[in-house]
Formats: sequence, structure tokens, C-alpha cells
Amino acid sequence: MIILYIFLALLGFVIVLTVIEVLVLVSQKPAQELPDDKDFDYYSADVNGKKFEDLYLYLSGEKAEHSFSEDEIYTMLFKQSEYMGRRFDCSDFRAQMLFKIYKDCGDKLNEKCRNLIRNTFLDFKYFMDEPGDDSMCYWSENHQLLFAVAEYLAGQEWPDEIFRNSSMTGSEHMEKAKIRIDAWMEQRFNFGFSEYLSNNYIAEDISPMANYIAYSTDEKSVEQMKIIMDILWLDVALNSVNNRFVATSSRMYGNNKAGNFYGNSIQAAMNILWGKDDEKVILSNPHLSDSEKSLIKVSLEKEPNHIVLCFNDIVKKGIYVLPQAIKDIALSKESFVSKMGCGLSPADMKSEGLIGQQPHQIMAQLGAETFTNPEVIENTLKYIKNNKMYRNSFIGYFKFLNLTVFKPINWSKFAAKVNIMPHGIATGRGNVYTYRTALYSMSTSVCKDVDMCGAQDHEWSANISETPALFTTHPAGNGNGRYGASPGYWIGNGRRPMSVQNENVNITIYKLPSKKRLGETGIADMTHAFMPKDFYDKFELDGNTVFASKNGIFVALISNGELKFKPFDADSANGVHKGKNFPDEFKLKGEFDLCRFGGDYHIYITELSDAEKETFAEFKARIKKNFVNFCDNGKVEYETESGTLSVSYDGEFNVDGNPAEKEFDRYDSKFCKAKRKPDSITVDSSKNRLVLDFKNAKRYSQNIFN
Repeated sequence: MIILYIFLALLGFVIVLTVIEVLVLVSQKPAQELPDDKDFDYYSADVNGKKFEDLYLYLSGEKAEHSFSEDEIYTMLFKQSEYMGRRFDCSDFRAQMLFKIYKDCGDKLNEKCRNLIRNTFLDFKYFMDEPGDDSMCYWSENHQLLFAVAEYLAGQEWPDEIFRNSSMTGSEHMEKAKIRIDAWMEQRFNFGFSEYLSNNYIAEDISPMANYIAYSTDEKSVEQMKIIMDILWLDVALNSVNNRFVATSSRMYGNNKAGNFYGNSIQAAMNILWGKDDEKVILSNPHLSDSEKSLIKVSLEKEPNHIVLCFNDIVKKGIYVLPQAIKDIALSKESFVSKMGCGLSPADMKSEGLIGQQPHQIMAQLGAETFTNPEVIENTLKYIKNNKMYRNSFIGYFKFLNLTVFKPINWSKFAAKVNIMPHGIATGRGNVYTYRTALYSMSTSVCKDVDMCGAQDHEWSANISETPALFTTHPAGNGNGRYGASPGYWIGNGRRPMSVQNENVNITIYKLPSKKRLGETGIADMTHAFMPKDFYDKFELDGNTVFASKNGIFVALISNGELKFKPFDADSANGVHKGKNFPDEFKLKGEFDLCRFGGDYHIYITELSDAEKETFAEFKARIKKNFVNFCDNGKVEYETESGTLSVSYDGEFNVDGNPAEKEFDRYDSKFCKAKRKPDSITVDSSKNRLVLDFKNAKRYSQNIFN
């Protein structure tokens, strides 16, 4: 009996202690992430209709039509300064243009404005290990460089000043930031981008890269940054077509997936690098409608925002020159297959010694958004605790794992046993297969993290026109609502599919879950394809098969069950439009959400072709003759002109009876072959060669056309 009383007393003590700890933790509210709704317009609105980028263009003398008074200049700078001073998330975005204005246009600013900018940088927090509570995201791949470059350049500009938040000198900040900049560049050269092929986040990469190239006085390091810039644009060149960039990616939003016109954030940068050079060729396509030509012209005239402007400026000034070999690839009209290995899986991090508390280790881990996976969760908990980050709204929930009652738990073993939703936040390793012709491209992250929950992943994409691109997803949540959420109806996946590709054919297989995982809010009993019916020149839906045509590009979509459109839903459309007020003729309307409901496995076969190869009638007749066998347990066999494919949800992927490759080298195409962690990377177009030697900071081009 005494033993029972002792047990009950201990149990009561644990319960009381846990309740007290939970109450204390709950009382510690997260630091404010973004401005209040009532203040949002103040921070985001223009000054009298003029934008942040307009201020730079006016002060630099590039454009005079948006002139600014002294008061307007100060008001604009003060808004940016106060946003950074209050440490709202994405303050590091604003830091790039603010510093650029100070460096390039300082002589046009009065002393009050110069001191405002100076004090903003002296007071700022630059990394997770510095004092202060906030909800800024420091860790994703783009934020890592944005913060590090802002810190490095501020330290270089004011080397002897004491930075008030850290009590470090500018020189000390330079030293600290350089470690992270070097690690960021080395990891990109060795393993590629974790946020690979993101037409959203590449914009946030090229801004700090451009500022570092423009203003850093470290000549070797600047040359290395140019090498990483070359690699970034090589990736885009291989995975874009006719100046359109929508590809498979580890991190994209609904608008980014839906089409070049809706969401390509680097359009203005592509225009200045190669788009304008190819304008006549693109517009000479005899299959283009007047509407499509209009959209292309709008895209070609797109002006850079304050982020992309940092990059476009160094191109205009000749500080960065795109190597001709990469430009050749971007403009090539050849058909080709490209394979790329991008990013790091948790297993890769473990094998490479990239799990730990050192800057380069935590950058590799968190740069790939890897928090709860078995290999890293203990490291995550230790880092967050050591750096007192429990008030950060993004990761504050980790504080509850440190409750006394949970001390005996081995979180690594728990994470290995329980497949929780946050495991899917990790961007993982993408093995990207791309097929490109003169008119279209198709790309797939082959067999990537099948059955994992998804965050912002985009498993496959057909890049068909300015609008639309084609893709499928399994919505996160219950399939109703969450239209702009991440993950949600259009963004990421509830569960990731088995997705593979061979040339112009993609096969994607979803297994609809029957039970929610820890962290999931709901389960959708459906999958869907983004297919705006009104945007196609021809569109035929017959049961489980779609035939469509757009600008001489032909699409066949075959499912293992009946497909039907949802009625038009304005909220769902806004999840794609992302709040932008497009002209009516370019807005989604009518039927655009093609759905498949019920069942265990949803299988989609997508095959593309074009008018340079066959007519639309010939295409339909050929596809209808193809052998298709939808088997039980998520398996399909498909025989077509480019090969016979056998694919199962459980991992089988055969082409013409032989196991297909699922894991790729760093680069494998007719233009470039390189292993992961290469000594150097050589790019050969039909006319030019580029050699990139990161370790020795050498990049050189050679004309090989003879």
C-alpha cells in the first residue's frame, strides 16, 4: 500500500510540475512575426505611389520619372529602417536595397538619411546566436545568405564601429559572416541548391549574391560567388524553355507552379540575361495565339522589384557577365534530357558529417528545412535551446519537447518510429529529370520521399505556356479550403506521390491515406490537376482522359478513374493568383480544377508532344492506341513511342524492362557532366566552353566553335 501511495504522490508531483511548466511556456508568447494588420499598409505601401526600387532608380539617375522630395526620401528609408528595427520577418530582404542605396547613392542623401541607414545596420541582429527575441527566419537557404551578406558588408563599411546588439566591432562581424558565406558557397558547389529550381526563392538568392559581388573587397571570394552565380543560372538554363521558368522544385507556392506569367519571380533577371535576345524567335512561333503573344510581351517587359534590381544592376554595369556557354543552353532549340542531383537528404547530412552545432553544419541542416527527422532532431533541440529561440514563432513549439516529463524520451528513436507531418518539411535531395524540346519542357523530382507529408514541394511540372503550366497534387488538409496555406490545396502535398519520368512522359501515383499522421489537420479524399480549360486552345475531357492543345503543344492526361471539374471557386482561384489583380482576360475563370475522388491509388499518366512532330489528330490517335494497364496495388504499365514504362507506388520503375536510374550525379546532360563534390565543373555548349574551379576561384570561358 505504501508503494502505491508513493507512486501516486510521484505521479501527482509530475502532473503538477508539468502543468506549471506548460503554463509558464504558454505565457511566453511568440515574438511578433509581421506587422499588425492595421500597420501592414504602412510598411508595405508605396510612398505616394512610388516603390522602394523607384527610389534607387531616381537617386542613381537611371529613371527620373518617379522623382522624390527630401521628405519622401526620408519617409521611404524610415519605413524600411523601422521594419528592420522591429525585426519583422524578411527584414533581411529590405537590407539589400537599403545598403545598395547607401553605397551607390550616398552622395545624394542628406546626413539625416545616411545616419538613419547607418544606425539601422549597427542595431540589427544578423544570426540566431546573437541576443534578442524575434520571429525572423534565419535558417532557410536564401535567408542564410541574405543575413550573412548584410552582416559582412555592414562590417566592411563600418569596421571600427561597435554594433550595439552584439557589442561586436564591424571587423568581428565581417569575420563571423565570412564563415557562413564560405560555407554557403561551398555547399552549393558541392551539392547544389536545397531550394532547387524555385522560381520564387532564387530571387532571394541573387540579391545578396549580387551585393556581395558588387561591394565585397575580397577578390577571391567575389570570384567564387560568381562561380556559384554561374551554377545557379546553369540550373535555370537547363530547366527553362523560351524564357519560361516553371520546373519541379523543393519550394514553390501556388502562383509559382501555375505558370510563368503568374509566379516567375526571376522573370526580369532572365529577360536581361537572355530573354530579350530571343524575343524575335519566341514570338515567331506560328502556333502562338494573339493572347499568348501579349502575355509574352508583358513578361519580357517586366520590371525588377527591389530584390531582383540588385542583380540586374550588376549585369547592366558589367560587374557580372553571364558566360556564353550558359546563354547558349538557355537559347538552344535542341531537344535534350538533363539530370541533376540537388540538395541534401538527412541521410546525406549524416554521411557528410553535416549534423552538429558548428555554423556550416547547422546551415546544411536548417538550410534544407530539416528539423524533426530522426537523424537531426536531437541536434535541432540542442541548437534552439542553446540560442534561446523559444519565442521565435516558426520554431517555438519545440520548447514543449523540453518538459521535464519528456526528459527520458529519446527523440531520435521516437522520430524514427513515428512518421510525423513535420518530417515532410525537409526539402530533401532532388533527383531532377528534365526533358526539353524547342517548345516545351517537362521535369520531375524522381521517386522523391514517397508517402512523406509535403510542405512546399512540387513533384513534377509541364512547362507549356505563359499560362498555364500543368501539375497534379494531393491537397493537404481535407480538400476544402487552405487554398493559400503551406502546405495546402495548391501548395505542396498532403502525401507525396511516386513520380517518375522518361523523356516526354510522366507517371505519378498517389496513395490516399486512411489515417492522419501526428501534425496533420485533415486528409483529402481526392487528387487534382491544374488544367484551366479556357486557357487551352482545344480541350477534350472524356471520362478518365484529357486531350488538350496549347500553342502547338499537345497534352494527354490519363487517369485510373473518372476526372471531373469542380465548379469555379473564387477562393481557390485566389490561392493561385496570390492576391494579385491580374487583367480579367488572364484571371482564372470557369473550370480549372480537374479532380479525381475516392479510391486507394490515384494514377496519372501525362504525355506531351508538339506540332513540329505530329498533328493534334495524329497525337490523339497514337495515344489511344497505346497500351495502358492499371493494375491493383498502385501499379501501372504504359507503352508509348518513347518506351515501355512499368511503375509501382512501392518503388518499381522500369523502362523497356530495365530498372531506370533514380539517383543522379550533380549534372548529367549533353552539356555538362559532374559528380557531387566535384573538383571542377565544365559546361560545353555547341559553341562555347565554361570551366568552374571553385577551390582555386577560377572561372574561364573558351570559344570552341570552329
